[in-house]
Amino acid sequence: MSKYLTPVQRELLAVLTETDSTSRQEPTKQTEQRMNFLLAKIKALQALPSTAAQSSECRDWFRNVLAGKEYRTTMQEGQPAPGTLGYVTGNEGGYIVPQEFNDDVIHGMAQFDPLLDKDVVTLIESNDFSLKPFVIPGWDLSTFAATKVSETSGPTASTPPLVAGTLLNSYKYAAALPVSIELEEDAFAPMMKIINDAYVIAFARGIGVDLAIGNGTTAPQGVLTGAGSSVYTTASPNALVLNDFESVYFKVNRIHRNAPKCAWIMSDSVYQMARKAVDTVGNPLLKVHKDKEMIMGKPVLVSPSLPAYNASIGAQAGTFCVFGDLSHMFVRVSKMILHRSWQAQGYVEKGQALYSGYMRADAKVFDPTSGGTPPIVSASL
Repeated sequence: MSKYLTPVQRELLAVLTETDSTSRQEPTKQTEQRMNFLLAKIKALQALPSTAAQSSECRDWFRNVLAGKEYRTTMQEGQPAPGTLGYVTGNEGGYIVPQEFNDDVIHGMAQFDPLLDKDVVTLIESNDFSLKPFVIPGWDLSTFAATKVSETSGPTASTPPLVAGTLLNSYKYAAALPVSIELEEDAFAPMMKIINDAYVIAFARGIGVDLAIGNGTTAPQGVLTGAGSSVYTTASPNALVLNDFESVYFKVNRIHRNAPKCAWIMSDSVYQMARKAVDTVGNPLLKVHKDKEMIMGKPVLVSPSLPAYNASIGAQAGTFCVFGDLSHMFVRVSKMILHRSWQAQGYVEKGQALYSGYMRADAKVFDPTSGGTPPIVSASL
């Protein structure tokens, strides 16, 4: 998570950690002085702007680069110096946004949809906008095992695991925002924050729906598509019971159930039913542990893009849940680029500039066993 913190936030985190450590020490005059210093520093850091939209470099970037003016901050010609803002033209004529602005967008997207959270899936961030083809390597280890040999014998030939891999490509997403010239001039800092928030929602919603149900040919492969056919259907479409969760839980091999990123994904309506589910003695199945909602010891995540149950269709895969080791869900995103046009037809007549943002993304559920031991499964209502 520290990757998505600004320098001010990182410094504040370090000071808070030291303060906590110092407070546990035996009180002395020296520790008292250090505590006073740390508390004063915390107060000073909290008063500083901490978001990308408030940083002076980011403001300069928006005012100058997007307005078409020359802008350099201790850069070498053509390549930015370490720690400075980029000045790169993309294929669409836009510019790669400042790193802090891009991190804010990526972090915000994860708050909107868990399938964009690096702590939930395997998220691969590109260092540019191109998103060239990328192969995910792996082996089918479902039958791979060591063989017993004598102490005096040399190495013996064994059947090697099958090499498996899947290719990640690139799909482009775009979102445009009209902004009045007057607003740009009179409320520049708040406008930057509004733009940031708007792109978070736009890209999270546009990319997120494909990460849930994308077909994998004309769009990224969604987790539901990669999970394949439903492995279980609940007895009732209107209520969930212990047996429903246990049945799905044991459809996934123990090695995947014990993975750090094993979790339940469900729609908001199913999540509401899950909150009412109880065990054999009437206790709720959904429990809170370390600020996480859990069922059978696995986190419960709500995806806004999973399909809702449609009674006229009947049982539908994914309408109950998707469950398994989500580290096998590989998601790749590019850096965001942004282009400002102040002469766009239909907008310049209204005194508006058009901000066009672009991102590239792709996703695949990677199962080296080709369904032999699926890491992720889906279930139906």
